[in-house]
Amino acid sequence: MKIPKIKWNHINRGLVLGLALGAGTAVYVMVQNAMFKNNIPEISARAEEICRSMAETNTGDNREGVQRMLTSCIQDNFINTPYSHSPGEEDLDAVTRTSLIFEVETMEPDQTGCDKVYSTEYKQISTSVSKWGVDGANVQVDYIINCECDGIPLLMTPIGLMNPAYEARKTSDKTLKKEIEIKGSCNMIMQKEDGVWKALTVTYDDPISMNIEYPDGNEGGEADGQE
Repeated sequence: MKIPKIKWNHINRGLVLGLALGAGTAVYVMVQNAMFKNNIPEISARAEEICRSMAETNTGDNREGVQRMLTSCIQDNFINTPYSHSPGEEDLDAVTRTSLIFEVETMEPDQTGCDKVYSTEYKQISTSVSKWGVDGANVQVDYIINCECDGIPLLMTPIGLMNPAYEARKTSDKTLKKEIEIKGSCNMIMQKEDGVWKALTVTYDDPISMNIEYPDGNEGGEADGQE
């Protein structure tokens, strides 16, 4: 029995083209994922560098000078572009380059008149990096910031300014020298700009906790209105 020859022109060319495109797409995705995995150490290091820079720039006794340094830090490490946390969804809790600079430029001075940040220490507890979109990364960061300061200066964290005044237990405590510990967790969306990984936005993952201690045996007083 003679087997008829297959005529290629009878095969659905659209099906062949679809299979070819599918295979090409699969290879492209595999290559992109492999490249992203190779970038994870760099992305993680940059996220830590950005968070550390934002925290440590709080240090200083000239608050106007600190404001200028914070603005410069944000401009250097954030991309100025519109953003939504998930494609098609706006995240109202996300901080951006624009919103952070606005916070810094509208910072009110410490009402005690003696605000000074002697030192700031940033410690990264954990980092987790995952792919975001086509060319971005979502970095989940857990961190601790320790500040030694006088007064109640506003303090920059990866998710924006924090006000220690709400944690001071008594009005008279606000002028005392204090050690402030801030624990937080955030998600930083990052993309490359001019070959450097930078932040698009940051959202808080868990609520920030703040603890204030008064060194030199001075434990402060009870909160106003308490006995």
